[in-house]
Amino acid sequence: MKDLKNKNCLLTGAAAGIGRSLAFELAKEGVNLFLADINMAKLEKVKDELGEYGVKVFTGRCDVSKYEDFEKLVDNFYSKFGELDILINNAGIAGGGFIETLSLEEWKRVIDVNLWSIIYSIKVFLPKMLERGEGYIVNTASGAGVVGLPFHIQYVASKFGVVGISEALYSELNQRGIDVSVICPSHVKTDIIERSNIVIPPNLKLGETQQEINKKLVQFKEIFWEKYNEDGITADQAARKYIKGIKKRKLYIFDRRLLSFAQFFKSISERIYKWILRRLGREYIKLIEEVLTEMGIDYGELI
Repeated sequence: MKDLKNKNCLLTGAAAGIGRSLAFELAKEGVNLFLADINMAKLEKVKDELGEYGVKVFTGRCDVSKYEDFEKLVDNFYSKFGELDILINNAGIAGGGFIETLSLEEWKRVIDVNLWSIIYSIKVFLPKMLERGEGYIVNTASGAGVVGLPFHIQYVASKFGVVGISEALYSELNQRGIDVSVICPSHVKTDIIERSNIVIPPNLKLGETQQEINKKLVQFKEIFWEKYNEDGITADQAARKYIKGIKKRKLYIFDRRLLSFAQFFKSISERIYKWILRRLGREYIKLIEEVLTEMGIDYGELI
């Protein structure tokens, strides 16, 4: 699929971050777009900004954690386009915290948006793709779907699920005319942290009132995300890399080679890979301590 011109694409999570940047890169390639997101105000702004590219652009609201929204979305899409060439399941949220502090509600929140949304999307859009005998599914996972990052376990579980689904889909559908890719972003500077919950250990005292605690949590997220992404790339830079992978229909689409190396070491040496995981744990603790120190919070022993 070197030439994307005049292809029809459904893209979720298109109002901000990687989704927004992908919309612009796809429009530059001449792709007609149906953009979906829960934030219609931002989505309509993206639509307006895409006007200069001369492609068809439609929008629709979709809470990707709800199957009924996908049932409406598929009808909405096919009322505008006769065929779906590219389905990009991009919507997602993040989450973090110490595993012992995470509620089941937090697990469910992240997995509903990140994993069940892809299951819902495939359920409603795949039948017509199979009937046509042609199509391309692109799922956005994460580097955390390749390497088990510490202190993001609910997010990691959801993204490993996305990677597994993508591999299984490719294995099952490639001989039926459907190709599949999975995008695994690394450090990308987006606003995903704004839609993320950070759950802190109970021994950390951030304030006397819930209002004070909430304010400190916002501050923690902002400082953490800035430090975490010091060597990150912008969403626009990432999207340009992803488009290259989409054109080549690569199974795994990375924005940096480090993740390819991680896959390699995972397959050839458990000893080296376990060392990588232990180092990640230490680095994350160090980063959390740096953030808390900058905030003037006495954290004692985190672990």
